[in-house]
Amino acid sequence: MGRRARDGAEGRMRSFALEEVEEDVDWPSPVPAGPGVQGTAPARGEVPDDGARLPSAGRGPGSGEAPGGARPGRRLSRRARGLLAAAVAAVVVLVVGGLVVGERNEAARIERVMASSGGVRSLGADVGVVWSIDPLAGGNAPDLGRWSQPVLVDGVLVVPGDPVAGYDPVTGERLWRVADSSVPSASASRSGGQTRCSGSGPRGDRGPVVCTTSDYRPVTVFGETSEEAHLRGVEVIDPTTGDLVTSRAVDGETTAATVAFTDGLATFAWDAGGQVVVTLEDLATGEVRWTRELVPDPEESAASARYLQGWPDGDGLRVEAAGLSVTLDAHGKSVDTREDPSWDSTLPDGGRLSMGGDGTWTVFAPDGHESFSVEGNVVPFEVTDGSADAPLFVSGGGDVMDAAGTIARPVFSALDRRTGRTLWTVDGSLDRAVAQIGDVGVLSGAGRLWGVDLATGERAWEAEGILTYGQSFTDGTDLYLVGRSGNGSTRVTAISVDSGQELWASDLPVALFWAFTARGRLVLVTYEGGLLGLG
Repeated sequence: MGRRARDGAEGRMRSFALEEVEEDVDWPSPVPAGPGVQGTAPARGEVPDDGARLPSAGRGPGSGEAPGGARPGRRLSRRARGLLAAAVAAVVVLVVGGLVVGERNEAARIERVMASSGGVRSLGADVGVVWSIDPLAGGNAPDLGRWSQPVLVDGVLVVPGDPVAGYDPVTGERLWRVADSSVPSASASRSGGQTRCSGSGPRGDRGPVVCTTSDYRPVTVFGETSEEAHLRGVEVIDPTTGDLVTSRAVDGETTAATVAFTDGLATFAWDAGGQVVVTLEDLATGEVRWTRELVPDPEESAASARYLQGWPDGDGLRVEAAGLSVTLDAHGKSVDTREDPSWDSTLPDGGRLSMGGDGTWTVFAPDGHESFSVEGNVVPFEVTDGSADAPLFVSGGGDVMDAAGTIARPVFSALDRRTGRTLWTVDGSLDRAVAQIGDVGVLSGAGRLWGVDLATGERAWEAEGILTYGQSFTDGTDLYLVGRSGNGSTRVTAISVDSGQELWASDLPVALFWAFTARGRLVLVTYEGGLLGLG
């Protein structure tokens, strides 16, 4: 009888392993027992009493094994081969899937950056002009044309002029040009005209486009001669096709402004009795939906009778005049009346920042709801990478004397954008919150530029020297500073957000008036009113 294998885990594991592959193992042909082998070996597949399988006959020395003890090859079972194939396939799927997900995440990040305020495609040291648009004449007086800034509406770059035209901001190709306007031409006796265009919605980036043309007339105030704008006509344009939705002349003596509101056109005018008249007309038919008369404070309105403005404010329509500040809803009813006019600005995420007459700042969410109020000097980021949670900053001290005649040391704090909760506070003055890129905030104060960890406020780096620039932009990785060089040309400087080091600087032989981004393209506006797309 053969020798019994030792009981224990090792024997059981061998038995289990061989049991799994036994079905398709190629066993060598039986050979007669060699010398020294006593008794009859169990048949192939026979298991002794303790459960441990014994070697079959002919597997000892002299049984025909290859020299060196090598055993004949074994073919894996169908089950094992299936498991191996499934494992390989799973690894391939994970690797390929990871690459696809990574590419999608990167594409989403780039899209988010380019959709944000100041987001551009990556630039290099060889940055140059890839397209140009000459100044549009006719609608603007030569000395005023540069003030009619282009606007991006539904992805189309709308350029004011006579006529108004729409361009692809990526290629510079002209998509359409408005024709058949009913706005009368400027009289030769007037000092010039100007066309301004704006989009609709809270951010002014959706259609339709409302373009107003005004005449500038010389006036004398306190012995000084200046120019006063008088509205001449309005055009409402479909930004996708360039088709005119409506076009009409207006009475510039009484009408101060027009804006798109909901799906109508709101007009703001003065009546003969000094009241403000707000009218909402249907865009398609011109039918008057409602008219609202508002009475400003007579003492304040007498000091500046010509000032009257209106614009969409969240879901409402804001009306501002000397001695009047009110918000109307879509039906013309007052929903908010303020004692003092306020100064408003749009935040990079589409929210709004409003400073009241008492110096209190109110922060509004992108949907128009009030988030929180705070005292001090609020400094929002000028540029972000599209992140929704970029903090706001509030600075204080340094130039304010308290009742005791003491000037507090300058400090600034980072506030949670949604709640106003203080995240951290550090000493020092803050002039500008230049850019938020990832978890780094680029700040500027006293002519210096430095980066901070937005989670802790810890200073990560400080740029060498004093950098002179006017505007900032980002591709989500690096910071681009745009300004004038010493010789009057335009300089673009790339700064590493990780280290603050200057990566490169390039000068362009154009005189910069200002710059903006449109669908990721950095666009320069020249003093002559021309546009240059960089790449």
